[in-house]
Amino acid sequence: MCAKLEKFVQYKGQPWEMLQRLKDENVFTGHKEGEDTIKEMELLFTYLDSMKVLDKISFDFSLARGLDYYTGVIFEAVLTDTDRVGSISGGGRYDGLIGMFSGKNIPSVGGSIGIERIFNILEERMLSKGEIRATETQVLVTSMGKNLTAKRLEACSIMWKEGIKAETLYTENPRTDKTFSYAFDNGIPLILIIGEQEI
Repeated sequence: MCAKLEKFVQYKGQPWEMLQRLKDENVFTGHKEGEDTIKEMELLFTYLDSMKVLDKISFDFSLARGLDYYTGVIFEAVLTDTDRVGSISGGGRYDGLIGMFSGKNIPSVGGSIGIERIFNILEERMLSKGEIRATETQVLVTSMGKNLTAKRLEACSIMWKEGIKAETLYTENPRTDKTFSYAFDNGIPLILIIGEQEI
C-alpha cells in the first residue's frame, strides 16, 4: 500500500502532461470517482488554458489539506518570486459542508486568503526598495537662526492649506544635525530651511 501511495504522490508537474500520464498509466481506470475527477480536471485545464493562465498552475498530487470536509480538488496559491515557504491562499471543493448546517446538499468551492502574510511580504518588498517611510511628511521645515519658530509654523500652515504634508521640529531653535538626522531617519525627502535673511 505504501509503495502504491508513494508512486501516486509523485505526480507533479505541468497540468496537461500530468493528466496525460494519469490516463496512460490507467491510474483511475475502473474507479468511477477517479474517472470523474479526470474529466473535471480536463475541463478545468481547458478553461484555464482559454484564459491564458494555465502556465501559472502546477499539478501536484502530494498536496493535502488536513480537513475532512473536502470532497474534490484542493488548491493553494504561492508566490513564486520569493524564497518564502508556504502558501498565501488555499481552499478546495466541499460538496457536503454546507449541507451539514443547512440540511441541503449544495456543491461548493471556497478558499481563504492569508491577508497578514501577504501584507508582511509586501511590506518587506517595499522596505527593501525604500518605498516605505516612517511618516507621510513630504517637507520638514526648519530654520537657521534664533526665534524663528513662528515663521516655521507659518510656513507649515501655508503648505498644509496647499495639501502639502509638512512638519517641523517642535523645539525653539532646532540644531541642524538633529534636523537632518530626523529627516533621514524618517525618510522625509525635502527640508525647507528658513534663514534670517530669507524671511
